[in-house]
Amino acid sequence: MRMVLARVLDHLRQIGIEVHVVPGATGFVRGCRIVAGALLVDPECAPSAVLHEAGHVALVPARFRPYMSDNLGVGMKRMFVELQEMDLPPDHPLERAALQCSDPEATAWAWAAGKAAGLAPEEIILDEEYGGSGAEIRSMLQANQYVGINGLAHAGMCKRGHWAPPEVRYPNMQCWLQAA
Repeated sequence: MRMVLARVLDHLRQIGIEVHVVPGATGFVRGCRIVAGALLVDPECAPSAVLHEAGHVALVPARFRPYMSDNLGVGMKRMFVELQEMDLPPDHPLERAALQCSDPEATAWAWAAGKAAGLAPEEIILDEEYGGSGAEIRSMLQANQYVGINGLAHAGMCKRGHWAPPEVRYPNMQCWLQAA
């Protein structure tokens, strides 16, 4: 498991997510804590948990990422208050990006990141995760028929469908971090 976790952490660092190995770190998920948009990871943390939490960090638009700590709901609320104050048109890229950073998108992002890091499907999403429906979610992701994939595509992070160029067709990504 440690070699798999090392591959995940290397991939996350390569794509620009700040990661620190901190024994005893824990947050919403055991062994991984989000602090100001960075990940603190216990060396015994499940790679699947790190991937999912990294997905939450990656999907938040860059300007709001530092707001994300522990209870992401607090940071998300602050992000949406600021967006409302900006009074942007509904289809503005920043608005679209902010609306596409929920749990299904984090799951789809985690799957793509795990594939890019060379993990086996069963290492990316464990059977017991997601309330025991990990195997079903894996199956949907393998078939490219999971709701979070649409969110990633609408956020401009990947493309869907056979008509899209393979290099940016999910699970390949056009970009790993939401820049908007």
